[in-house]
Amino acid sequence: SSSSEKKKNSILKAIIKIYSDQSGSCQNLTTGLSIVFVAGAIIGILMPKNPALPHPLYRVISSIVGYTYFVSWSVSYYPQVITIAQRQSVEGLSTDASVLGVMNFTSYAIYNAALFWNGVIRKGYKQRHGQDSEITVQSNDVAFALHALLVTLVLLGQIIYYKGFQTYPISHVTKFILLGVGILCILCILCISFGFHIGPIQIQLQWIDFINLMASTKLILTIFTYLPQLHLNYSRKSTVGWNIWQVVFDFTGGVLSLLQLVWDSIDLDDLYHGIFGNWAKLVLSCITLICDGAFFAQHIIYSDEEDHSLSTEQNGATGYVSFSEERRILN
Repeated sequence: SSSSEKKKNSILKAIIKIYSDQSGSCQNLTTGLSIVFVAGAIIGILMPKNPALPHPLYRVISSIVGYTYFVSWSVSYYPQVITIAQRQSVEGLSTDASVLGVMNFTSYAIYNAALFWNGVIRKGYKQRHGQDSEITVQSNDVAFALHALLVTLVLLGQIIYYKGFQTYPISHVTKFILLGVGILCILCILCISFGFHIGPIQIQLQWIDFINLMASTKLILTIFTYLPQLHLNYSRKSTVGWNIWQVVFDFTGGVLSLLQLVWDSIDLDDLYHGIFGNWAKLVLSCITLICDGAFFAQHIIYSDEEDHSLSTEQNGATGYVSFSEERRILN
């Protein structure tokens, strides 16, 4: 009834307040991460387990770890969506990073979905890595990639709605990257379909090569997705408008993703092929941890400077508010 609705609304407002607050307090971080860990554990217990893992107990552990990183990475974009909705502005968010993020997760969704569902791709993987090799792409990998693609599209929609491309137009570098990826994908598909001849040399690619291209595209775009936001934060000397919770969840997901990959490979008694057969996940986790470390450093340094900055009116020329003022507004 009305009382239960009020209770639900109060809980929702409390959760939104947690992920809107960027003070970085220990209590806030503990509460916010605990919600993610509990949700991941519940989903991991309820969802189907990987039958390829030989030990029943570890199947449950792997599922919990996998879905906890799935939840962490999946919700990492929601704090930014909330921040934009509250401020009704995309000030502080790199539009280049957001556009590249859409193509980034498009590539990753294709990679994971194909290796998980497509029989031709799975057969090609076995032929390439050996019949005894296990495909370590899990259902949570597929779920994360598809969900991340959906949320980045929502974020892109916010940028369009709040006229973000007028504030931060897409750079020529981003346009060049998008064009280059599109051309590579078309050429790869043509080589798979018709082959390619250079004199006596014939190049005949398989669909597993296209999936590997998607993996490579994902890794390259991950780097280029992080760089524009790092550069924007540096040029503004501020992280206001860009929600730090995105980095907290991204870092947590990176650690758990790496742990699941290593532990699954150990349980399969195939450490080398288990890890390097899913090299996209390995490198992605490492890149994530390195770049998130840089983001943490920026947030700490610039937040300290903003706490001692001039008033909002004095900063009117740049359009930025101090970190303390931002917290007052959001709370």
